[in-house]
Amino acid sequence: MKKSTTVVLHLITACAMPALALAIEGPESRERLEEVEVVAKAIALNTDVPTSVKVDAFQPSSVIGLAYIANNVVPTADFATIANIAPGVSNVETNGPGLSESKHLTIRGFDDSLYNVTFDGVPFGDQNDWSHHTTSYFPAKLIGEVTVDRGPGKASTIGQATFGGTLGMRSKDPASVAGIIPTYDYGSWNTQLTHIEGNTGISDKLAGGSMIASYQKMSSDGYRSNSELSRDTYYFKYLQPVGSDTTITLLSTYNRIAFNNPSTVTQSQIDTLGRDYGLGTNAAATDYTGYNFQFKTADFEYLDIETKLNDAWTLNNKLYTYSYNNRSREKPKTKVVSLVTNFLGSYKVNEYRTSGDQLTLSYKDSNGTLRIGGWYDQTRNPRYLYGLNYTQTGNKAIDLSALTVQFPAVTANPLTAAGQPYYNYSYAMLDSAHTFQSFIDYDWTPLESLLVNVGWKHFRFSRTMDAAVNGTKARKQLVFSHDDVKDMGFLSANWRVASNWSVYAQAAQGFLSPNLNQFYVDTPDQNTIRPGTTMNLQAGVVYNNERFNFGADVYDVDFKNYAYKGPTNSSGDPAYIGVAEGARYKGYEAEGSYDFGYGLSGYANYSAIKATFKGSDLDVPTVPKTTAAFGLTYNRGAFFGSITEKYVGSWAVYDTISNPDVAGGGATRRADSDAYWMGDLAVGYSTDLGLSVVRSMKVRLQVTNVFDKKVQVLDGIAATAASAYTGDTFNVLPERGYFLSISGELF
Repeated sequence: MKKSTTVVLHLITACAMPALALAIEGPESRERLEEVEVVAKAIALNTDVPTSVKVDAFQPSSVIGLAYIANNVVPTADFATIANIAPGVSNVETNGPGLSESKHLTIRGFDDSLYNVTFDGVPFGDQNDWSHHTTSYFPAKLIGEVTVDRGPGKASTIGQATFGGTLGMRSKDPASVAGIIPTYDYGSWNTQLTHIEGNTGISDKLAGGSMIASYQKMSSDGYRSNSELSRDTYYFKYLQPVGSDTTITLLSTYNRIAFNNPSTVTQSQIDTLGRDYGLGTNAAATDYTGYNFQFKTADFEYLDIETKLNDAWTLNNKLYTYSYNNRSREKPKTKVVSLVTNFLGSYKVNEYRTSGDQLTLSYKDSNGTLRIGGWYDQTRNPRYLYGLNYTQTGNKAIDLSALTVQFPAVTANPLTAAGQPYYNYSYAMLDSAHTFQSFIDYDWTPLESLLVNVGWKHFRFSRTMDAAVNGTKARKQLVFSHDDVKDMGFLSANWRVASNWSVYAQAAQGFLSPNLNQFYVDTPDQNTIRPGTTMNLQAGVVYNNERFNFGADVYDVDFKNYAYKGPTNSSGDPAYIGVAEGARYKGYEAEGSYDFGYGLSGYANYSAIKATFKGSDLDVPTVPKTTAAFGLTYNRGAFFGSITEKYVGSWAVYDTISNPDVAGGGATRRADSDAYWMGDLAVGYSTDLGLSVVRSMKVRLQVTNVFDKKVQVLDGIAATAASAYTGDTFNVLPERGYFLSISGELF
């Protein structure tokens, strides 16, 4: 009750803000995303394939629908697991599907933090670098659809990182019919998931309103040794029509998660301790599970009002708030050492509360649709880390004695002296950020077969750092503010060659707000903290009929202002933060599906990516050269299933990159990861029982890494090849896993 009250208060706080920002789609353009247990009744032609492309596209975009998510994806999955099947996407999960945070979720080679992630149109993410903790907010059972937009979108597309595209989730809607849907899943590594969902249906007593509420409990030992995870998730969504022209939506989620947190491993550790090595149980070693764990809470709420003012004008306003609170015990991580008396670890806190408002006013007539609006977003982000003394008995008490303190006092900052408030702190700071975006865009139809979008966006981002101890080795105090202002233009066109065939082209600019890490220097420079920007040029074709859906595109992305750390000074800190000229991303992508009849469909996609730094012609690290996927789906009568294969090509890894603008980038060694294939299998049966209490039931078996491939993905390398065995580090992917689910619809 106390947590519910807190959530409501946060939402009221958000609603008190000025109404300033965007809506994505009007009420007339949205289908209801409700999960139906009886598959044969729910799935129409071609909707159970992994992804589809739309004929009215302005940019490359792949839609992963609810039917595929509900019946072919493991219930423990997160949005990274789901998006992995799309063209140009790669995902590294080391503990099982949704059982650990994604390590490298890339889109066209842009790693997490270089693109948007949104939920019902609201951008969210860590406030320091715009990255995402995939297990912390929205498990698969809450997601109704995932769209991977590979481009900056229109002027009305909001977010801190339109730079690399948008991975957009839509929430699952209340069911049209009242009922209770329990789900139980048991799988490998003692993974258990219990999900209870209740729906009011569309209720006359609520004047046409409908509500969905659910609770999910998930626990797992995980693939990796001593890498347990436990999570509780609460979800609520209410839709209320008001008259015939207005819909009010209220959504709230709350997530509580605890997990042990192993790091990457070396080849030496894999050979001696096994492929599934994560953490140990010996309190006299630094890899002890009690020294490496995290506890997190996160919530996400919004209040959305969509109203048709008259035949031409529509207003949409969405007030939102979300939070993230991480308290973790970290370091020394996974290292095998001889017995010692004390281990010097750390306790880290990262918490933020973000609130914002989106407003769009749309005008539609026979010539097109005009949208004007804005987005306001504000966040408060306290962050600190202090030293811990771990003893052989596992005692986690802070030890502030001069002999064992991890972070000794520095003369440059008297607040770190013994007896002062920030003694033994590595850093202690308050980061505040404000974002404002205004936009205007117009979908113009000069010809019946031609749709042109033109738009303009004004973007302002401000960040203030108030650090009693800044995150550098010198650990000085810092109070510093920085503002960025950018105007951007957008132009796209879609020509409908036929009713089911179109070609499109886009020239648009993307934006990336500066990373907090650029403030981690003793004397930040207003001239070298600059936002990343892109100029995206791309063109594509889409064809769709009753059986065949196909899309292909080519692109050229000019990435400007690549931030990097320069050589270290006498304190061990970067002597400067540099902004390199940037990089060039070029490639092509294709995806398609075909319905063979008799319930059988085929699916395939392919992408090729070439990304090089402009100044040095060096390959950009962790960019897969190629990705591909193919598979079959089946749905006929009571039976359904799928088998899919995902391919991720090799990528470059360097020991360091100190300046991408010079030949070699400052690296002394390069290695390339191994390419790999991974396959998944799903089979299921659903039936309408027609009983008074149990209406229907569904059973499904899912097998991950069905061919039991032994895959390890190179993550970091030592400076010399001679040290590779003990110095190069890997993310090891799980071996074959089995997951059995049973669900039903009651009453």
